[in-house]
Amino acid sequence: MKHYFIINPAAGKGAAVQLTGPIRAACEGRGVEYHIHVTAAPGEAADYVSAVCRQLPGESLRFYACGGDGTVGEVVRGIQKHPRAALGVIPCGSGNDLVKSFPGRDFLNLPGQLVGETAAMDLIEFCGRTAVNLCNCGIDADVAHNMPLFRRLPGVSGSMAYQLSILYTFFRPLGKAAVVTLDGGPAIEEELLLLVCANGQYYGGGFRGAPLAQTGDGLLDVCLVPRISRRRILSIIGRYQKGLHVTDPELTALVTYRRVRRMEARFAGPVTMCADGETFESDRMTAQVLPAAIRMVLPPEGAGL
Repeated sequence: MKHYFIINPAAGKGAAVQLTGPIRAACEGRGVEYHIHVTAAPGEAADYVSAVCRQLPGESLRFYACGGDGTVGEVVRGIQKHPRAALGVIPCGSGNDLVKSFPGRDFLNLPGQLVGETAAMDLIEFCGRTAVNLCNCGIDADVAHNMPLFRRLPGVSGSMAYQLSILYTFFRPLGKAAVVTLDGGPAIEEELLLLVCANGQYYGGGFRGAPLAQTGDGLLDVCLVPRISRRRILSIIGRYQKGLHVTDPELTALVTYRRVRRMEARFAGPVTMCADGETFESDRMTAQVLPAAIRMVLPPEGAGL
């Protein structure tokens, strides 16, 4: 088995690059064959991973995404059509939301990663593209879309840009008129504050929008929240962040939460949509589960390095 470490030098303000030494020590200590590749530009990781897979079609390969959720997405796109390749994740980005769906697993345990088991993982076909963790539209997608307005300001960090974007978006028009169908069932017509379609549980740096989601169950978790007043948003957002909208009686009466294989939503006009943090505009959202599309390396539980 060959191990490839794909390092995004921009992730975590250089945190991924600092893993080079520990990666070498872990691999050489166990006598495994390894390669370290530092990406040169956005999108280059997917091309590199896919090229390696094509060159070694009969080999068992593991590709470790050393970065944030964006790096994970690039590695997944590279391995998706290569069944002998598996995804590993060494989280060192700003959000690292995907690995939060695996409590107890220590993804920073590099020796453990080398011997970790693999498990089948679903993906999402979302508006003609592949998503790994979670797709959404509404206020949270608008927040992601508006973040670049603040990132470019002097002295503004990533977390500060996110908070400023929340404040900015909160006072802009809220609600998207939508017609939603789940697994081809009756249409749900609603003015939506947000729509989440998830494989994993977390997004936005720790919001547990899909608390029942499992990455290998062959289902998508869909959460619909209708438009409500700003005052009520403030009263429930903390509980939503913790994932209590599937247990709190006030929130379960408000929120539609379903587990399906396919979802479609139509909007009156183009709205911002977000797939694993990347935004675009469309007036139609389609999502379906791709069961057991890849395999993911799961390190042992317990303490790390």
